[in-house]
Amino acid sequence: MGALEYWFGTGDGELSTWTSAADLDLDGDGVFDAVRLDFDGDGLRDDAMWDVDGDSVVDRAVLDAGQSSARYFADPAHDGVWAQEVSRESASPPPPPPSPWRAVDFDGDGLSDDAVADFDGDGTLDVVLTSTRGGGGYDTVLVAEEDPGRLSVRLGDTDADGRLDTVWRVGT
Repeated sequence: MGALEYWFGTGDGELSTWTSAADLDLDGDGVFDAVRLDFDGDGLRDDAMWDVDGDSVVDRAVLDAGQSSARYFADPAHDGVWAQEVSRESASPPPPPPSPWRAVDFDGDGLSDDAVADFDGDGTLDVVLTSTRGGGGYDTVLVAEEDPGRLSVRLGDTDADGRLDTVWRVGT
């Protein structure tokens, strides 16, 4: 993996954004996927910014990376405040969906637990699968109906029974 983008902020105002070469392999696959830093001020570069899903944008801040005492944090608001502590398990991406699907953080919750697809290869999303309840399953589907640049139809399983309950047009 090449350069990773990461950011810090106060939660109120401008972000400071950096791009650095990855120099640490946190998922153990032999490819650098994190940038070593010293967040906690202990004088050791044993903390990291980690790109969990491989998109070159950092998803997690890790204190004491590689240690049994490691702690993982997310920034779901993307405001530069890495204050939401998450477990190691939630820091690891779910298995990738079948091609042409790819796992992403579409809903901005800090987890790569959503899936998107561009079936016609035109560079715009045709379908998005999200989970509003968590637990690893998808319960909402966004579909680009007529305008390929706009996800205009929302399908939902509101009672978690695996069957479609709602269909509505977005923005009409």
